[in-house]
Amino acid sequence: MVKPSDKILWLSIIQGWAILLVVIGHVNAFTYSGVEGEMYPMSTWINRFCYSFHMPLFMFVSGGLLYFTRLRKGWGTIDLYKDKLKRLLVPFVAFTVIGFVVKIPVAGMTKSGLDLSVGGFFSAFFNPADGPLKELWFVGTLMWLMFMYPVYKIMLRRPWSEWLLLGMTLLPFLFDMHFNVKGWLNLAGVTQYAFYFVGGILFFKYDLIDFFARHLWATIAITALYLVCFMVGSMPPLVTASLGILMTFGWGSRLTRFPHLFSSFRDHSFQIFLVGIFPQMMVELMVWRHVHAAWMQLPFYVVSCLLALLCGVVMSRAASRLKPAWLRWGFGLK
Repeated sequence: MVKPSDKILWLSIIQGWAILLVVIGHVNAFTYSGVEGEMYPMSTWINRFCYSFHMPLFMFVSGGLLYFTRLRKGWGTIDLYKDKLKRLLVPFVAFTVIGFVVKIPVAGMTKSGLDLSVGGFFSAFFNPADGPLKELWFVGTLMWLMFMYPVYKIMLRRPWSEWLLLGMTLLPFLFDMHFNVKGWLNLAGVTQYAFYFVGGILFFKYDLIDFFARHLWATIAITALYLVCFMVGSMPPLVTASLGILMTFGWGSRLTRFPHLFSSFRDHSFQIFLVGIFPQMMVELMVWRHVHAAWMQLPFYVVSCLLALLCGVVMSRAASRLKPAWLRWGFGLK
């Protein structure tokens, strides 16, 4: 079984794996052959693997952390809102501005371009998809999910209401009822990710990690099912993503025997998410776009990922020393 003292360790390892998937997923070895969006075969497979479950995994972990650090401790709603405004909204605003500053000199070279008008600047705060860092959609959606904190407090009081809550988050997938709205801090992402977020809350509440720690066969079976779904490619994304999440937690429960796994960066995951895309973008634009070949994919991935992790960790450690505190908030730090 997973001992209580190992709980933070296995969670840290999973957080390290989750941000590593995000960093790898941001690498795209495009062929630049004139076919828009065409990638080399290896890159296509890696991209498919990462995007099959890495953002649902991030949402699952976020929901679990909300339970682990807030819900089970009885945090009040106002205190939670104040905390998340500092930890999420402030970095969202800060890195939207930073994104404009960094991308303006290379706006003509980027794949998506950049609206440099005054309207385009203000639109980026309303709709991350129109901004310089489209990856910030995650922060916007996460803020909406955190905003529903009072609902979680009420629904977690009884088992039947927990099942009702989970079932409600599943309805959009069963009946294709996803939000079809643009902007509003990526409100549309709520129906896409609430199921994983709530699933993480309940997974942590009932300590289901112990089940996987006791039953290796379950982890192996889920891994096999995930691989089948991934290879087939036509399975509903919800199924593949759910299996990928459970597979991750299954193996994560056993990796505590390697306590230093991902230790060099696993405690800086949010900062890596915020800043890691910048060096990756520069390597792609300045190097890969001009010098690329199929055999260069692996070195490209290694260099791009290492730079993202290194810049994220260095920025996190440097920002943690900033005073006053509001400067640290811009980097997602207390």
